[in-house]
Amino acid sequence: MTRRALAVAALLLAACPKEVPPSQEKPAPEPVDAGPQVAAEPEAPPPPKVQLPPAPEVPLAPAHLSDVEDNKDNPTTAEKVALGHQLFFDPRLSKDGSMACAACHLPEKSWANNNALDAKVGGAMNKRSSPTVLNLAYHNTYYWDGRMPTLEAVCNAAWKGQLGADPAAVAAKLNANVTYNALFHRAFKEEATTDNIPKAFAAFLRVLKSGNAPFDKAEAGDKKAMSADATKGWELFKKSGCIACHIPPLFTDFDFHAVGVGNEKPEGERDPGRKDATKADEDFGKFKTPTLRGAALTAPYFHDGSKKTLEEAIEHMAGGYAKVKGPKLDERLKVSKLSKKDVANIKAFIEALSGETTFGATKPELPPE
Repeated sequence: MTRRALAVAALLLAACPKEVPPSQEKPAPEPVDAGPQVAAEPEAPPPPKVQLPPAPEVPLAPAHLSDVEDNKDNPTTAEKVALGHQLFFDPRLSKDGSMACAACHLPEKSWANNNALDAKVGGAMNKRSSPTVLNLAYHNTYYWDGRMPTLEAVCNAAWKGQLGADPAAVAAKLNANVTYNALFHRAFKEEATTDNIPKAFAAFLRVLKSGNAPFDKAEAGDKKAMSADATKGWELFKKSGCIACHIPPLFTDFDFHAVGVGNEKPEGERDPGRKDATKADEDFGKFKTPTLRGAALTAPYFHDGSKKTLEEAIEHMAGGYAKVKGPKLDERLKVSKLSKKDVANIKAFIEALSGETTFGATKPELPPE
């Protein structure tokens, strides 16, 4: 073989792949266990494209009322307040579409009503009267027995209790309504949920306030704001000790007192009051001091609506409680000898506590079905 042929043969041998003994073959890499595969959450549908009118500005507190610290977990916005105002008047928030919050809290009745007791959705009766929902922003407990600690909590309880709502079903109903869906996205950046519906109610109630009454104007120097009878009634109110629990400017101390209402009933039929919330025997028969702002419009009176007129309520607090024996009464109570004219003057003073509200009697426009 020539030298050239040998060179070509060497090149060909170099180009051929060499066989690797089985013992020297590299094992294939084992698959890596990535763990259970989690499906990606579907993106929330975008808010519906609905042309909404601008939300009205949040109304300012009436004159002579202080501001309150906002709720950090539910900051007040114009959009939430406007939405809560609508929901408050909409019977679609109830279980069967038959009742709105406003059924028991009428604007023309100082956001209460003139029933001793009200029926719930389904017909069951409440055992206590519906109080006004004015100026709730200043409270730190709710209901006659104070069992709820926040406005959001009481809104949720009333929604499910009084209106009989299934929260998830109502939220689904609102989300199926194009306008409500858009309103919730505008207010909360999400669709209606079981959490943000009570927040909308609370946002509205937090700015529902009453002030700048004739009494307030008189205290600010307007001598003609209150009648002569109301002025005399204010002096009697202080002299008789009523001011010990009905403290200005809201005319409540937010505390709980036993004033003998319901003591005429057999022992087993008496309302435990505050004891329902605290379970403490010493709280039996105590109820939260009601505000007197707007009280002239909210007869009948007390937690059971047992006093039909303002005169009867005044006479009870002036000493009528002492005529019936029962559980221990509040030590601040004292018998005052009031004439019929005195009672009329105190009534005139309480009437002078009805003032301007942040929301009038005009009902909001509700989204179409």
